[in-house]
Amino acid sequence: MPLHDKAFYLALFFIIGTVAAGFGINVWWALLGAFLISKVVFSMSAKKALVFTAICFFGFFYLHLYDVLHKDIIPLGESQHFEGTIVEEPEEGIQSTRVTVKLDSQYRGKVWLYTSPGNTLEYGDIIAFEGSIEVSPGGVNIASFPGGLGVVGKDGGNSVRGALIKFKGALIGKLEAVLPAEHAALASGLLLGERAEFTDEFEEAMRRSGTTHIVALSGYNIAILVLVISGIFSYIWNRRVAFYLSLLIIPGFVVMTGAAPSVVRAGIMGLILLLAENQSRPYSPRNAITLTALGMIFFNPRVGVDDVGFQLSFAALLGIIYLYPFLEKKFKVQSEGFLSWKKNALQTASAQIAVLPIILFTFGFFSPVALISNVLILEFIPITMLFSFVTTILGFVSFHLSLIMGWISSVFLGYEIFIIKFFGLSWL
Repeated sequence: MPLHDKAFYLALFFIIGTVAAGFGINVWWALLGAFLISKVVFSMSAKKALVFTAICFFGFFYLHLYDVLHKDIIPLGESQHFEGTIVEEPEEGIQSTRVTVKLDSQYRGKVWLYTSPGNTLEYGDIIAFEGSIEVSPGGVNIASFPGGLGVVGKDGGNSVRGALIKFKGALIGKLEAVLPAEHAALASGLLLGERAEFTDEFEEAMRRSGTTHIVALSGYNIAILVLVISGIFSYIWNRRVAFYLSLLIIPGFVVMTGAAPSVVRAGIMGLILLLAENQSRPYSPRNAITLTALGMIFFNPRVGVDDVGFQLSFAALLGIIYLYPFLEKKFKVQSEGFLSWKKNALQTASAQIAVLPIILFTFGFFSPVALISNVLILEFIPITMLFSFVTTILGFVSFHLSLIMGWISSVFLGYEIFIIKFFGLSWL
């Protein structure tokens, strides 16, 4: 068996073990399933099947070991004095602001703290508060509107991430300076995954129209940004310099936007693709996606079970990698045609089919108009991101140049907002 196949099967069966453990499947059923998969699906010999079944067991054991070592130490339901560091950007809402606090001192764990909107809390603040912590039905530790909330220190977070978050705020500010509020909000979502300025009505329209994924910072968004940025760098410098700068920008972008599992996945695969192209090596999507998942699950085996974004991200990508070529051949798509609508339609259908079981199981809702709305929007996303990105950069150079570019961006943003709202109507 070639080395790359060994790496693929090792990663796959380790992942199967962690996922089985996370969903509470009995270890013996999990091992039997792994053995049958290796024999029936992959036609392995009995010896190889036993080896990879053992790898599945290690994955099963690894998740339980992780749970023991990372178990929260938090007094639940008791009024206590707590201190902790804000480790994520505060999420502003109309009625409250949610901050993620990592507890310090004698306690261990993270808490979602809800407080009044309009406060000045920010990433890296060390805060103190008094109150009780409860566990939500979803298993999240929550403290709602605690008393005695105050900032007792600064710069408790990672200084690099803090600087990148401030830079992200500056980028969003440049968009808001030259674009209408709704247009700036969508541009911020496309470029940076930022949804803070989305109204409840607009988010509901995106959900109904099946277009929420366009602001989810998938590999699609990151690939477009990398192409734009590397193209600019290649024009200014040579290709080698552009390559190394792109290698630095991708991790920085992932950290700046919050390092959500779907973004981390896209970032890692983007780096693998860049390295493969630079070394003129063949790029294997199968191995790239499996090893990326392995790396993420190694650092947090719970991500494959508890994070729906992680599941949707990988399922959609698998649909595009494996189902799209089948549909393309089935429907005999020879050329891209007008605005590549056939290609976009088949890619959207592939992703939607792959994520459908997860969506129905988790949310109990599926958008029947998603295929049409995505066909009408996706072709324009790259050029929208290009003009929006240039608008932000020009904002640091000249307000008037940024304003002119913003007018062009608004044409595409306005069209996309119209499609989202139209297909998000409740009567459709």
